[in-house]
Amino acid sequence: MEIITGRERRRRWSDEDKLRILEEASAPQTSAAAVARRHDLLPQQIYTWRRQFRVIEQAGDESVSFLPVGLIEEEDIARRRKARGRRSGRIEVKLVNGRALCIDADIDDDILSRLIRVVEEA
Repeated sequence: MEIITGRERRRRWSDEDKLRILEEASAPQTSAAAVARRHDLLPQQIYTWRRQFRVIEQAGDESVSFLPVGLIEEEDIARRRKARGRRSGRIEVKLVNGRALCIDADIDDDILSRLIRVVEEA
């Protein structure tokens, strides 16, 4: 048990400690609330740190950009495949944050990595 007397304490966390806790909180099947309890934090603090490091990361990475997205009818997809003379398969990529991307198997590597980055950060 911890007893706090007088003014409430303010702890200072180093960037290394914050990143370690954020890494622990981002593990699959782990909740931010559980990690926060283990480290005597509020879950909101973990979310705040995530936003802070995302802003720092994006400020240093000028290659982040938005990609155009459009909805295509299944008939249009079939027509395009037939016009190309080949049939490509569809794959589903499950991301760490629980989201999934359903994409053509022949997608360009650069476009795929950009899509994954954008969906993970959303």
